[in-house]
Amino acid sequence: MKKIFLIVIISIMVFAYQTLTPFKTIKYNYYISKITYNNTYIISGLENGEIVIRDFKTLKDIYKFSLPKIHDFMGDLIAMPIYSLDISPDNKTLLILAEGENAVREFFLFDLKNHKLSHLFTTKQTLMKARFINNSQIFFALLSDEMALYDLKSKKWLYKIQAGNYVFSTYVLNETKTKAAVGDESGAVKIIDVINGKKLKEIKGFNKDKTLSLDFIKNLVINGSSDMRVGIYDINSGYAKNRLKAKFLPYATALSPTLDAFAIQYDEANDIMVYSIFNKPKLLLKGHTMALNGMKYLNEKEILSFSPAEIIIWKIK
Repeated sequence: MKKIFLIVIISIMVFAYQTLTPFKTIKYNYYISKITYNNTYIISGLENGEIVIRDFKTLKDIYKFSLPKIHDFMGDLIAMPIYSLDISPDNKTLLILAEGENAVREFFLFDLKNHKLSHLFTTKQTLMKARFINNSQIFFALLSDEMALYDLKSKKWLYKIQAGNYVFSTYVLNETKTKAAVGDESGAVKIIDVINGKKLKEIKGFNKDKTLSLDFIKNLVINGSSDMRVGIYDINSGYAKNRLKAKFLPYATALSPTLDAFAIQYDEANDIMVYSIFNKPKLLLKGHTMALNGMKYLNEKEILSFSPAEIIIWKIK
């Protein structure tokens, strides 16, 4: 009897965690396709082709505009699908990667001060994701698992390299925007020097299927894959520092700035679990109504996450 009682107590200690509700929730009249944010702005691209710019601190609207309409295969006018949004480091420019007529890619820049939308180029290349690495250069990923660097001043491609031999899934830049962790359908993570395009390392082992989510803080990368595995890897050694078999598809993962904790989409109810770096559950965040599209620590005490239905800011303890 004492033995059974002891097991119960240990179980409670192991699985005890606090449940938190949202600190702030942002909703729109249409589903959210993509978001980008910094200390000044939080910018959302909606499925109706509208771009909504809000003040990050007050969450009040600053400006709204819509991308041009395109025709679908029936000839009807529809909104442009939005693939990427990003704010330049100097806070002056918003990049927009979208899909145009006949599945071409359209690339726009929006002046955040003068509210002017400029069209840069149209391409048949299957560009899927774009991020500023500085104020004049943009790192692109293609569906073919290729990575490319584009220079806005010269309007030229500086390089294009093959990161892997699978279908591209997602990538994330490190804090200094000098390296990228690239995920594809293999589950392996490729580390790319974004300045020169050199492939530095391929990290594989625990994750065996398509990468769904990545985060890259200091020397660690967290990789959530469709086999419901979450691996945390040291990019210097290439070895997994931590492994977790998730309860559900980890559509979003995030590392804390101090690397003391990490967070993942936890279950079918779209909850988020915050773990210590040693896999101990700490906090359950309840509030999302749809599966997550992304998540990031704003600092050690705040997490921002979003789904097609809402953006949530969490105050964590």
